[in-house]
Amino acid sequence: MDLSKPALIFDLDGTLTDSKPGILGCLQQVIDARGMEDCGPLDRFIGPPVEEWVVELLPKGTSEEQLALARDYRACYDREGWRNNSVYAGVQAMLTELKAQGFALYVCTSKQEHFAVRILEAFGLAELFVAIYGDKAAYASHSKVDLLTRILEERGLGRETAWMVGDRSFDIDAAHANQLRCIAAGWGYGNAEEWAQADALARTPADVAHLVDGRD
Repeated sequence: MDLSKPALIFDLDGTLTDSKPGILGCLQQVIDARGMEDCGPLDRFIGPPVEEWVVELLPKGTSEEQLALARDYRACYDREGWRNNSVYAGVQAMLTELKAQGFALYVCTSKQEHFAVRILEAFGLAELFVAIYGDKAAYASHSKVDLLTRILEERGLGRETAWMVGDRSFDIDAAHANQLRCIAAGWGYGNAEEWAQADALARTPADVAHLVDGRD
């Protein structure tokens, strides 16, 4: 690890892996099982913490009903959803190159931490990271802003040099709330409007090394 190089903090879903099939498959299952009315396109639920989107799905539900929906979704994801996943083309090569160049790599995801670790281990990517941070039921806040703050403080990372790499507005907002620069992952689930808020746009994983090194 080269301490003169900035730390790079990666989102997981839509940045490292294409987890959409597993997430939406389980979400549709729990919606159907409960006989809930049509919720429209479900893609908007990829990115924010489960604790946020269960409120949107059950706005008039009690906290117990919302917690039960989250529990049912996670049971499905634990059973089958996490496997319905794939690493984006070029991501493993990107991470391997960045680590070889001395960059310290981290993961910051709103997915529960044990799922994140399981997925990255299954794809042989976990060993490339210094640490993998995800959400935990015990946390008082499930905000990505607060999770990123936790990483920066626990790992002593310099805000003036570190980069966040993520595909959605949640990643960009979390980075900027923590005074970090953010690279939008242009191969992920975000859109041009979201990516325009980032400090730089990587259209492919191979672009990330050029951007963090300040090369054209």
